Amino acid sequence: MPARVFSSVHPERDVEVRAALARVQCPTEGRVDELLAQSRRQPLAISELAELLEIGAHPEAAGQFERLRSFTLAEWRRPAGNRVRYVAPIYVSSFCVDTCAYCNFSASRKATVRKRLSLEELAGEVETVMAAGARVIELVYATDPEFSTDMLARYAAKTAEALHGEKGSGVLLCTEYLSRKAYGVLKDAGVGGIVQWDETLDPEAYHRWHAASPRKREFETRMDNHDRALDAGLEAATGALFGLADFRYDALMQVAKARHFASQYGRGPFVFGVARLKPIAGADLRLKTSASDRAWETALMVYKIADPAAGRWLQTRESFAMNLRNILDGDVFTYRCGEVTPGGYRHAEPARNPLGGGQFGVNELDGDNAARELAARNFRIDYAWMS
Repeated sequence: MPARVFSSVHPERDVEVRAALARVQCPTEGRVDELLAQSRRQPLAISELAELLEIGAHPEAAGQFERLRSFTLAEWRRPAGNRVRYVAPIYVSSFCVDTCAYCNFSASRKATVRKRLSLEELAGEVETVMAAGARVIELVYATDPEFSTDMLARYAAKTAEALHGEKGSGVLLCTEYLSRKAYGVLKDAGVGGIVQWDETLDPEAYHRWHAASPRKREFETRMDNHDRALDAGLEAATGALFGLADFRYDALMQVAKARHFASQYGRGPFVFGVARLKPIAGADLRLKTSASDRAWETALMVYKIADPAAGRWLQTRESFAMNLRNILDGDVFTYRCGEVTPGGYRHAEPARNPLGGGQFGVNELDGDNAARELAARNFRIDYAWMS
């Protein structure tokens, strides 16, 4: 492991971010222009990014918000030849020992229909998404104790075998946190990268949501999961679940974490996850914070300004219209998630998930319609983009 995993620098970054937010003011339109011009020359400091994020907390700052949008569109939406990178998430198991109140897979939700895919069922799901063009496949698991490292490796190898080593194809893995040794085994089995949203890096908020979870309550161990994967030679996607804590804090801490990756491993995350908390079947989640449309869109733009090499992962939690408004060249985009339930791709048509067995509500799309709408905005879908 490297000398400094992120948990070892988290206290310093936490102090830095909180200090920046304590003194930040919403920038004037002139100040926004100054910061954006500076970002072309050198990376903005955390305190400067905090100024831009503050726009998302001020609905009256319409001029500042439009300056941000105009800048990001001009910088990262070309007149032609834009691309979005497609990932097909395949849900493998909805059995979970953790009790996250915002997730329909929570062990405390007794009405959820649970399922684990067999290897044969996985092969059927892989065949279905490949027939629709996908060549980058994410295997998604809840915190299911049945899936040992060896079992995860068998499922990854089965998926990699189906991809036949096609150029640009690859396997991503979204599981609970694992060991450095486990990631070495999974890399050998064909996994190219991991996907993990930190939920929130605010310790108080994290423990408020996860203290009762047997596995997920381990804040620092889970926080360093990206370090273990990167050290094993895998790529990593990081991100926050906006709404669990102050969106400004979480966006800045994700930028700080990405910069930590770059300093330790010579590469940052390939994508920032931008999931936003949504109601679960109308349940009251007793939120102390929220992320409005303005806040969410501002965070997306600040991510791109802070780390232009990283995409943002836009997906079916949001409406297609919202995604179209924000999508930029090089972003990751998923228009169908198999209704976020194991076995969900074998439905004949995408549909709005009623949350019988899905992880959260979705806005699923037909691939032809998605491609047509994207093409109208000079985007093509790249289904095979991993190196």
